[in-house]
Amino acid sequence: MPAAGKKKGSLEVSTTILHTAKLLFAEHGVESVSMHQVAKAANIGQGTLYRRYANKSDLCMDLMKDNFSTFAASIDKLLHDKKDSSVQERFNLTVHHLIRYLDEQFDWISVIHIPRHCEPDQATFFNSPPYQFLYRTYESLLLEAHEKQELIELDIEFTTHMLITSFPPESFMYMKKVKGYSTDKIAASFCQISIDPLFLSK
Repeated sequence: MPAAGKKKGSLEVSTTILHTAKLLFAEHGVESVSMHQVAKAANIGQGTLYRRYANKSDLCMDLMKDNFSTFAASIDKLLHDKKDSSVQERFNLTVHHLIRYLDEQFDWISVIHIPRHCEPDQATFFNSPPYQFLYRTYESLLLEAHEKQELIELDIEFTTHMLITSFPPESFMYMKKVKGYSTDKIAASFCQISIDPLFLSK
């Protein structure tokens, strides 16, 4: 019985942390809010917060779960609705959809950094739901293109990883805010240099 009560208390603390962080981020902006502020506003110790979230990146990742699930479902629907289109066209549509999502969620995504040190047993961006979903989606499209002999000779595993990680949020915002590119132009340019060259010319 005490164990069940303890578990309930732990869930309540986690819910409080997420609710508090969401309110603070909405009011002050994600970048402006520190982990110390989240702990103080949630009326918990910093140790309690850090036992659940090692950093603000992990906290944002947890807050974005439902949001990203909706996005992932929209990609699955897009690919299903366009199943009769070429693999190259579906890949380009997926990238356009992803970059629009990046634009809409930039404040949150910008703090989800890829770590400098990648330990095999450490929870990182690379085993997060967003990375895993994008990896499965891109790999599936590349494998289909390979089976249809529409793909140049390449290492699919390496290519999939590089396509996901080669355009960080900071680069997107620089091209948009400083260079004046529209979101659609950024997506089209990325596809032109990173996706289209992977496919054999018809």
